Amino acid sequence: MDFEQFNEEYNRLYKEEDNLYHRLAKHFGLSDSAFWILYTLESARQPLTQTELRGYLSLSKQTINSALKQLEQEGHLRLSSGSRRNKYIHLTETGQALAGRTVRPVLKLEERAFLGMAEEERASILALHRQRLELLLRQAEQIFSMS
Repeated sequence: MDFEQFNEEYNRLYKEEDNLYHRLAKHFGLSDSAFWILYTLESARQPLTQTELRGYLSLSKQTINSALKQLEQEGHLRLSSGSRRNKYIHLTETGQALAGRTVRPVLKLEERAFLGMAEEERASILALHRQRLELLLRQAEQIFSMS
């Protein structure tokens, strides 16, 4: 397999996985950003700050703030002061119920997929992904170092 074939297949798989999560969010009547906020809060099992949420999701501050405002207006979450600039995000009872109907089933399907692989396969996926990322980061430094 040459680079073009690998890159095409790798990107196709990435887009196919991204499309799956988009379809799941849409199925539940959620925007992608609202879905990922609920998913991240449910996975963390504790309140997160807006900064922490942005770090996990790699979405723009504006995108996250818009989705947070919408979820807050719908009564699914509340913000509490952690510091003047950083508020903690908590799921309300209705938010927990929403997470139970939406992201918890997704986490369960991910767990079933995980259990469908042998332990060595799970470790291999992570190791290879980590190796590829490290190589990409090393190569990207050459671009970043150019003025």
